[in-house]
Amino acid sequence: MRIPPKIKQALKKPLGRVHRSLEEIKQLSHGHKLVAVGDVCVLALLGLGIFPHVAVFDFRYMRRALDLEKRKILMRMYPKPWAFKNPRGTVSNALIKKVPEILKRGGAVKIDGEEDLTALAFMKYAPADTHVIYGQPHEGIVLVRKDKKLDKILRKVFDTR
Repeated sequence: MRIPPKIKQALKKPLGRVHRSLEEIKQLSHGHKLVAVGDVCVLALLGLGIFPHVAVFDFRYMRRALDLEKRKILMRMYPKPWAFKNPRGTVSNALIKKVPEILKRGGAVKIDGEEDLTALAFMKYAPADTHVIYGQPHEGIVLVRKDKKLDKILRKVFDTR
């Protein structure tokens, strides 16, 4: 599913509250399942001793290859990830179909392509007790909770087919 440019532009604003403190994220995530999208985001949580229920990564950060040591950490922690191709500017239809199952089972998703927009599919299907977090470059980590405002945004995104 290709995300139209107008919607992509609107999505550059965080869909939740931006946090600069990892300790804040740790406190806010207590009692919730987490879907972490982005290599650095996943690694930051692992560094805090938090194992995300779902981890989404592509072995890249800011369009550069993730260094080998960090790749090894992700491969060690998530030896058998689900794998999906996701071209830039899209959310893979194959991934969208599998998200409910992935959310139920947990684990990791390795994206061949760009993982940023895949967060939208997890936000759409995440139950109320699950928070989606992702990095906002040069600002911090965004924690997204289900609410009516988010549902309205996601309807716009997914009803553009």
